[in-house]
Amino acid sequence: MKNQLNDKTVKDDSMRKEYDFDYSKGTKAKYCRLASEENGYIKLLPEVQKVFKTTDNVNQALLAIINAIPKKQKGVFN
Repeated sequence: MKNQLNDKTVKDDSMRKEYDFDYSKGTKAKYCRLASEENGYIKLLPEVQKVFKTTDNVNQALLAIINAIPKKQKGVFN
């Protein structure tokens, strides 16, 4: 059997009505912040970014703070 196109096939470049999307009602990057925070990404204030240039610098500073907290109080941030 040959694979033939149906004679009733409509050749139309327009999108179907149900696929039409009104972009004026859309929200840019709606789930971006949620997804990035769930993956461990955080945004630093510009003042903090001036002091800590790399991820390693931030992690070292935070680990120093964590180590300075008495063991009984370490659950405070959870």
